[in-house]
Amino acid sequence: MRILILGNMANDGYSVAKAMRKLGISAELGINISDFGMALPEWEDASADGLDPYDLIHNRFNWQPPEWIIYFDFRNRDRLQSAFVEKVGARIGLWKLARGYDVIEAGQPYSLYAQFFGRPYCVYDAGWIRYLPDGKGVRMRLARRAYSRANRIMFTNPDTLRIFESAHWIRIDRLRFTPFAIDPEKYRPFSDSEIRELRKKDPAEIRLFSPARQIWHEKGNDLLIRAFEEFSRAGHHARITLVDWGPDAERSKTYARDLGIASKIDWIKPVTKNRLIQLYNTADVVLDQFVLGSWGTAAPEAMSCGRPLLMFIDKIYIARCFASLPPLLNCRTSTDILNNLTLLFEDDRFRRSYGERLREWVIQTHHPEAVAKTHCTILEEALTK
Repeated sequence: MRILILGNMANDGYSVAKAMRKLGISAELGINISDFGMALPEWEDASADGLDPYDLIHNRFNWQPPEWIIYFDFRNRDRLQSAFVEKVGARIGLWKLARGYDVIEAGQPYSLYAQFFGRPYCVYDAGWIRYLPDGKGVRMRLARRAYSRANRIMFTNPDTLRIFESAHWIRIDRLRFTPFAIDPEKYRPFSDSEIRELRKKDPAEIRLFSPARQIWHEKGNDLLIRAFEEFSRAGHHARITLVDWGPDAERSKTYARDLGIASKIDWIKPVTKNRLIQLYNTADVVLDQFVLGSWGTAAPEAMSCGRPLLMFIDKIYIARCFASLPPLLNCRTSTDILNNLTLLFEDDRFRRSYGERLREWVIQTHHPEAVAKTHCTILEEALTK
């Protein structure tokens, strides 16, 4: 079975293809070099700071990609009419490429094209379904058509089950869950000496970190900022690092100023994964998202680093997808966040053991080898229709 994985949302396609190759499976990864920067493998494995994921040039790091990555260029950033012929040519080239494989795993937005490849294909959904039921225009209609005709649909976000099950154009019998692939050797806890070296400027200060994009209705950043203000007001000597990214970034900054805590917040631009691992490890607690009820890659990455994590999970849907619930302190409101932060800093040994239990759970549920095998099973099913 020759597999082509198209697209690399959150670099999961790269992680899965890498794991498949280690298992001896014939899998290759197709990457659009003008895609969003965080979807380039360099974001996962190269080292650089101060990058803009919206203006990231492929291979600017002198990073040597593995031979099983196939690069093409959809010219996403080129709005000139003169690029029309090149854009059409790139899509025809992708069609020709795909014809050489037995089965296609198509992430966003490549299911739009996979439905016309004349090959069995599986949709890989990392949350795009949230926008499809009410989406307008030709692109959204084509996306719904692609999902309805897919041999299988993989989904990574348990909370989206409610959307899939209410969409009349989805074949529920073809729906399969697969978690993100998180490498515990890469996403690992640092030693105490490594952490002390990275934190030498503020060894006693409580450090909090939230990697979430600033988009209040999906991430609940406002709930976090409010809880942090109350946590600080209670007398805790703390700072928090937030990512200056997303449509509500300025709104979050204004809210922090209004609450009088702007001086206690460190704003950073998005960073590559190698730098992100350092940020996880130097944080006493990582805080993710508090609205949707499931996670992207940030939460299991932080757990794999053995960090105490606070977020909201919808236990009903998580339980439908995993054999066991993660041992999380669940947070849905700013009061929940405040209470659980306070609990974690009342007992250092509890805080450490909490992070260790989270790491154990992620290794059991998100290990790349197990995830790759799940993908292969689903793709084999896709070959049988």
